[in-house]
Amino acid sequence: MNGTVLIVDDSSADRALLRTILSRAGYAVHEVARGQEAIHQARQLRPHVVILDVNLPDMSGFDVCRAVRSEREISNVPVLMLTVRHDDRDVVAGLDAGADDYVAKDSASEIILGRVKRLIEFRQISGLAMLNQQLAQVGRLLTGIVHEIRGPLSVIRGNAELLKMDAGAEGEPAQWIDSIIRSTRLLQVRLDHLMAAVRDSSGEMRLIDPAAVVREAVDLFVKGMPPGDRAVPVDQECERPLPPVRGDAGRLMQVLLNVLGNARESIARGGQKGRILVRTGISRDDEGSWVTIEVLDQGTGIPEAFLERIFEPFFTTREEGTGYGLYLAAQIVREQSGRITAHNNPDGGATFTIWLPEAEATEGQGQAGGGEISGEAG
Repeated sequence: MNGTVLIVDDSSADRALLRTILSRAGYAVHEVARGQEAIHQARQLRPHVVILDVNLPDMSGFDVCRAVRSEREISNVPVLMLTVRHDDRDVVAGLDAGADDYVAKDSASEIILGRVKRLIEFRQISGLAMLNQQLAQVGRLLTGIVHEIRGPLSVIRGNAELLKMDAGAEGEPAQWIDSIIRSTRLLQVRLDHLMAAVRDSSGEMRLIDPAAVVREAVDLFVKGMPPGDRAVPVDQECERPLPPVRGDAGRLMQVLLNVLGNARESIARGGQKGRILVRTGISRDDEGSWVTIEVLDQGTGIPEAFLERIFEPFFTTREEGTGYGLYLAAQIVREQSGRITAHNNPDGGATFTIWLPEAEATEGQGQAGGGEISGEAG
């Protein structure tokens, strides 16, 4: 599917013509005849493009365009205004109302398709440029924070090791000192994982134990939840032993934390008790052998119309959502030669599955990284 298009036109003949042109080109097409219906449908569908007629029976197309621009959830949806050829007044009025482009109703099908494709591509490019800028700012902030933590952490660890030398290898003081040293090492590893979340880590690929990464991610997620949210249990079913995969543990943890956070929010939106289950396994298909990490929740699920779109940049169904968490997750998994999928559960809620190729299947493909298997930190 090339995208979702909403046609708003009171002429059934014009809608049928546009539907035929767009459907044959691989677009999912929805249509309405009235302005108020258009605003409602746009909220429900979050289309890639709205094709909007100037004249509607209940309100002008210009007013519909202004209404779309005023709604936060759909304000960034491109609007292609349908005009009558040689009527520049409609063109100017449409652009003033917030339309992104215009096309005459009797234009050739190639022109209509070209305008729709251009609007979709331009919006995606501009969205990704904004995302890159935001991530660069977050990266600079996070780098500064990690730098400030690493200094005192090195002092704590160094002093603890000196105390251990003075206290000897046995006795109760040595046990407390060993605990401090282990904790500083664990914190150092997690700081490295934080840094991996904002850097291009294609050169940091190495053999990792997926079960160990899952356990650490779940532990971090549970400890980081607000006290009121800890009523949502997070269970694990990790098949052992799992074959190693080649990837970046820090980036994979970022994906898991994002998916776990979405699962918790879905349960909270449902207003009922629910749990999260993280399950690992092995799957084989025509493409090879995969290690799978499933995150199942008992939340509200995903609207069927959005299942194919949730990994698009800036696509979100939450009013407070940013729309790039799942997009980044998909990009990170793709960097590690895997994929991420989602489906609704028959008994409610949703399941996100991370597919990672077994290391043996990728060893001969010239991937960077050492041969040491990374286990649990600490």
